[in-house]
Amino acid sequence: MNYQRITSGYMNNTVLNNLVTNRDLLMELQRKIASGREFQRASDSVFSATTVMNANSSLGRIDTFLKNINVAKSEIEIADKSILTTLETIHKARELTIQALNVTSGEEEMDLIGVQIEQLIEQVRDLGNTKFGSKYLFGGQNTNTAPFTDGPNAGEIQYNGSSDGSYERQVEISEGVFITMNKGGDDVFGYYYTGDHDNNPGTPDTLEGKGLLQTLITLREEYKAGNQDKDVIRQKLANLDDDMATLLEVQSSLGGLLERLEITEQIHTGDEINLTETRSKVQDVDFAKAISDLKFQETALQASLQVSSRIIQPSLLNYLR
Repeated sequence: MNYQRITSGYMNNTVLNNLVTNRDLLMELQRKIASGREFQRASDSVFSATTVMNANSSLGRIDTFLKNINVAKSEIEIADKSILTTLETIHKARELTIQALNVTSGEEEMDLIGVQIEQLIEQVRDLGNTKFGSKYLFGGQNTNTAPFTDGPNAGEIQYNGSSDGSYERQVEISEGVFITMNKGGDDVFGYYYTGDHDNNPGTPDTLEGKGLLQTLITLREEYKAGNQDKDVIRQKLANLDDDMATLLEVQSSLGGLLERLEITEQIHTGDEINLTETRSKVQDVDFAKAISDLKFQETALQASLQVSSRIIQPSLLNYLR
């Protein structure tokens, strides 16, 4: 029968290794409690680190989408208020036009109505130049300069923003999902000015007109003219109805965009909560369990120290040189 001799050195090394192991476990628990993290380096837990990095990447994208959504919502809400005020302007213009069609309306009254229409034109122009911060909302992609300015002749208003299908400013609200968050000012408010396309003084200039501003400016000119043609004024009343329908369509479109943004924001917020919880479960320390383990490890280390003090006894050899 073979016997294996256990030397004092072997016993001493074993006891010391156990002490070091218990000390390291205690220090690791102290680190976790101090930092609040389960691991410090990716090498400590590759799977956990990968999960946390993926969650952080997704949360970063969601944060960007939420910021884009908030900016888009703010712009659209301001634009919607401008549309609402413009609709009120059209209602006022209709009232004045119906008043002008009254058989008792004389030249003096027509002049006064023209003055009020002039104020409405200026109001529409100001609404067309609505800003969000330093950005003009109705200038299409040209957001740095006022989209509506004076035309070549007094009383005319021209549009200087980008149009013809190039007005769209898009923003990403979800992975690969973009929305157009603006409307072209020419489609919303129109314009009316004298345009010289060939720069030839020998050929007559042409009037460029569209939408609400054209209707209001031509109404003003009719009220200022002598012997107003009420058939023309009556036609402009129908044009005002068309302009109102256009603005109501724009307002409906903006309302649909806001609703879509709200729904997308709710989805992102839910995903953000789920990802944060997933990351927390992997990364964050369970303090109740960690403190309990710490107390246990402290007790284990104290017990190891007491046992080692009995096993590792000094001998005469410790004092020989």
